[in-house]
Amino acid sequence: VSSFRERMQVNGNMISEEEVVELLPQIYDWCAKEDIPATFFEITTALAFAFYAKRETQVVVLETGLGGRLDATNVIKRPALSIITSIGLEHTRILGDTKEQIAAEKGGIIKEGRPVLVGPHCPQEVLQKCAREKNAGRYYNPEQVLKDYRDMEITDYDEENSRIAK
Repeated sequence: VSSFRERMQVNGNMISEEEVVELLPQIYDWCAKEDIPATFFEITTALAFAFYAKRETQVVVLETGLGGRLDATNVIKRPALSIITSIGLEHTRILGDTKEQIAAEKGGIIKEGRPVLVGPHCPQEVLQKCAREKNAGRYYNPEQVLKDYRDMEITDYDEENSRIAK
């Protein structure tokens, strides 16, 4: 990310500086009024929601922060699809020390009755258990939805994540 504004786009166009100046004070005022000690990511998420509402966006691809049970994006209760692309040993201080513990936390974005797509470099058993416990919709992996996925040898997680998101 080379600009804060890259985090919020509609049809490839970033939120304008004017929109940030217009909407961000409203978020800060609301947090102050409600005595909410919001984090940077929570404020950014609220700004994104305000931006998408202002633009009357009908479909949003919303990326999580840490991507877990306590993520600010979990206010979305009925996403069209939840995607967990890959799991590595990052954010271990918050999410856990093993890929399995991290997967259990990241499974917090799986919603009841909603489908989930899980990348190949994830503890599948852990996430399938999360999906069952939450009575999620269908559980997919890339091989089921991408025709040529097996033919691709992907070692770069960013490339893999982009491919799964498409």
